[in-house]
Amino acid sequence: MKVDKVVSMKDVYKSFGSLTVFEGVNLEVEKGEFVFIIGQSGVGKTTLLRMIYLEEFPDRGTVKIFGKIPEPSRIRDLRQRMGVIFQDFKLLDYRTIYDNVYMPLGYTGVPPDTARKRVEEALKFVRLWDRRKELPGRLSGGEKQRVSIARAIARQPAMLIADEPTGNLDPETSLEILEYLKKLNEQGMTIVVATHDYELIKNHPAARIYRIRDARLQEIDSAP
Repeated sequence: MKVDKVVSMKDVYKSFGSLTVFEGVNLEVEKGEFVFIIGQSGVGKTTLLRMIYLEEFPDRGTVKIFGKIPEPSRIRDLRQRMGVIFQDFKLLDYRTIYDNVYMPLGYTGVPPDTARKRVEEALKFVRLWDRRKELPGRLSGGEKQRVSIARAIARQPAMLIADEPTGNLDPETSLEILEYLKKLNEQGMTIVVATHDYELIKNHPAARIYRIRDARLQEIDSAP
């Protein structure tokens, strides 16, 4: 079955205790789109991504990922079709760059020969293959985020989710990371990025932009 809507949220409500995060949120992400989620700190950007990645679930409303309602028996398979990168990289400091990219593939049952090929392709894509034997502690922040991208795309995901991927980086390096994400999008990968970096958004005018404000989600034409 062909699935054009990679993400579909309808009338989603989400609270944590007395804190209301979302009230009646609707979101649709089409296959192959590049979407920015923007908003001030604490408005729920990470919570929204966690619902897409199926680590959080709505109190009310419907979330479909790749056209499927995430019933417990489906969650693992749906997650395997997604890659995630984070602001703080989440690399294992005591493992080499190569191992950081390889290990998640082993956990998900990818055959060793296939995994090695994917790791090589991913690290060459982010221009870090020659440094594969080094530990993350010897890398700059931008290089660490490039390893995170390689780790995510080695899984060959249909969708890449990025939570403040440039939050710890300088402006020039941030734009470099954006270029990698744009290249992946040009290759057909769906990209969803949560960010407060408006300069990042202005450098990708073709992307769709959603803003979270007052527990609502609104599509806007351009960054504020």
